[in-house]
Amino acid sequence: MAVDFDVAIIGAGPAGSACALALQGKGFKVALIDKEAFPRDKICGDAIPGSAFKAINSLRTTWGDQMKAFAHSMDITSIAIFFSKRNVIRYTWKLFSYNSKRMDFDHFLFQLVKQETDTHVLQQKQLQQVTVIKDGCHCLFADGSSIHAAVVVGCDGAHSVVKRQLVKMEEPDTLAVTAIRAYYKGIKGLQPGCNEAHVIKEVEGYFWIFPLRDGWANVGFGLFKNKNRKDRAPLNLRALLEEITHSPAFADRFKDATVEGKVNGFSLPIWTRQRSVSGDRFLLCGDAASLIDPLQGHGIDLGMWSGVMAAEQIGRCFKTNEFSANKMKEYDRALHQKFGPELSRNYFLMRLFLRFPFLLRALSLFNFPKGIIHWLFVKLKL
Repeated sequence: MAVDFDVAIIGAGPAGSACALALQGKGFKVALIDKEAFPRDKICGDAIPGSAFKAINSLRTTWGDQMKAFAHSMDITSIAIFFSKRNVIRYTWKLFSYNSKRMDFDHFLFQLVKQETDTHVLQQKQLQQVTVIKDGCHCLFADGSSIHAAVVVGCDGAHSVVKRQLVKMEEPDTLAVTAIRAYYKGIKGLQPGCNEAHVIKEVEGYFWIFPLRDGWANVGFGLFKNKNRKDRAPLNLRALLEEITHSPAFADRFKDATVEGKVNGFSLPIWTRQRSVSGDRFLLCGDAASLIDPLQGHGIDLGMWSGVMAAEQIGRCFKTNEFSANKMKEYDRALHQKFGPELSRNYFLMRLFLRFPFLLRALSLFNFPKGIIHWLFVKLKL
């Protein structure tokens, strides 16, 4: 027998948890549903941007304080971008941020929902089918169970079932970003509080080293790929990551380092254009809405903000008892107004660097004054 809810949030990552937190106290019966059991891993760079804390703090300052005080984290105050061995741009963050393994961070948010809200939490429920009917959405799960909800929020990631089944077919993106991530222990030369990004011009990507607690580091490599180009053989990211760590630039630093756990690859659903992120009785958030910055690769903060904004839209829908696609477009407009200009600009810059890679080489020849660096980071909101 189906169980009725006002709101069914599919996916309990940062976007879904933020949406559940934002719906607390609004009088709705909410279900937060995930295909896995927490704690669970999520392949990512593990950087939690300052804007993510602002999103939670906007809901309740005590939640923001708890998020800042989270023990399984490493405070990050700066970034060093290496264009070459001799040329490095360093920038100090203005907002509080930290690195945390997503297994730990996502579990923290998930527990916050369980402890601080009356949300109905359902784990190990794999959504198989979602259907919009006259008075709501019918969600059928792989175990044969089902629920009925007035509104469904798709926070179920890059391969969202909600998006795949409810959004009309869109023209596929020509550009894709793939990445690989590994946890290392014992890397030499880690600077506590500083994330490293090394531009690898030869293969149109960048290599990162993000420090974590207890001598760990999140190490990875991201690669831009033009799907329309047939003149390049596919790259083996695992082999490329090993090649980078054994190259002259990094061999000494990784000489005594050990890999902890699996080396995992993943895709990044980056923002490429304004697209539909809602429809009759449903909204998309986070990765399901392709809310990943194309230039920097971060998306946790954007996902959490979209969860908060989805909750605001749901409140407006229930207030007027209207759940049509036209009504949901208010969410699209708000989302695009808040993030669209910045993400579109960064997408343009990403394409510019891909088309004219000599620009990156030119950047490596200049020593920029700190004032220019600060202005650039502020303008790009890096």
